[in-house]
Amino acid sequence: MITFVRKHSTPILFLSLLTLLVLTWLFPSYGLRLGIIFLLLSLVIANLAVFEKHKEAYRQGNIGRSTFIRNSVLEIIGVLLAMLVAGLLGRTMATLATPQINDDLIRVVVGIVVGLLVGMGVGTVARKTWGRMAKVDFT
Repeated sequence: MITFVRKHSTPILFLSLLTLLVLTWLFPSYGLRLGIIFLLLSLVIANLAVFEKHKEAYRQGNIGRSTFIRNSVLEIIGVLLAMLVAGLLGRTMATLATPQINDDLIRVVVGIVVGLLVGMGVGTVARKTWGRMAKVDFT
């Protein structure tokens, strides 16, 4: 199950984002709850990937139990911080990019695209920063 989720996490998250968009359009009063569910799903998938990576290194004997726990906790905290920064920065940039658009659907699509681009940029910066801090690569 974990391998399936890890292998197909991108399509799962993309389809859940589209489902979230449609459900939010149909049921606007549940938008906040659906957004929280999407964020929790993204966080669970990211945490599963982190644990799988470090668990493999632990099983092969490359790292000890305390190193496994430390690396997992630090990487999860890093993922949480990256998600927080990407969310805040993406929301700010989408707010700055969309005020002159009058059509609601186009505004939503542009806001999502801007948010995704900012999120990918923050993810790239976080990955490069984490790569410099942690010299060991387990993949």
